[in-house]
Amino acid sequence: MRRLLRMCPVLLVVMMAACAPAVPVPRPGQLLYVTTFDAYNEDWQLYEGELAAQIVSINGDPELQIAVDAVEAGAFTVMEQPFGDFDLKIDVAQLVGPTDLDAPGFGIIFRHQDNNNFYAFMISGDGYYQVLRRKEGVDKVLSDWALTPAIVQGLTVNTMRVVAQGSAFRFFVNDVQLPLCPTIWNPLVPGECQIPAAGPEAQPTWSANAIVMSLADDSFPQGRIGVGARSFGQPGIRVNFDNLLICGPHDTPPIPFRCEES
Repeated sequence: MRRLLRMCPVLLVVMMAACAPAVPVPRPGQLLYVTTFDAYNEDWQLYEGELAAQIVSINGDPELQIAVDAVEAGAFTVMEQPFGDFDLKIDVAQLVGPTDLDAPGFGIIFRHQDNNNFYAFMISGDGYYQVLRRKEGVDKVLSDWALTPAIVQGLTVNTMRVVAQGSAFRFFVNDVQLPLCPTIWNPLVPGECQIPAAGPEAQPTWSANAIVMSLADDSFPQGRIGVGARSFGQPGIRVNFDNLLICGPHDTPPIPFRCEES
């Protein structure tokens, strides 16, 4: 059984006010933000310690690194700028840590209000992905952990992508859109998702028709974007992030990702 990704309460992130004016709706393909972490890093919350977010150099190339040196612990960093609708991609690489059943979860935080209210799209080095919402400090799985061949397993680079339009969200890894299961996947039949029981006397059923390609959730209409990582059975996690690009979303997200503006 896969583990629930809980961004633990020991998160060293500077708190900011949750209330903010509505952000403008961007044009499709409009360039909103870009960074390779070689400048303007004051946009990000950076800190040291057992849980850390720092800019590091990899073969002379600056990257944003999340370090987790505790078991069952997590850390993330977010930008100050809020976004509403967006199409975001970023390169993600686990550098250190297990890639088996204890593999950490890592990826994108989005529409972050504060440490108790945000969405998270996470992958793992053993090829799984999950979508989670934390609301008023309570975690809810929006799409159950699932194995996909789209994720390149091991200590390597994957490109993650989130498209947010209003209350609808789509998720990609390496130019592959990921199927989503709002309940649980069938452990015996790949590609089937549970349909909850229709009444107290009924039993849940399984169907491929329960799979969705777009999640719907209206908890947070806007918020900050960030990155994070979470350890499970082992500490000593290092995950690097680079080449972040955020643009206005298209109604039909282009594959591969592109901005209309350079």
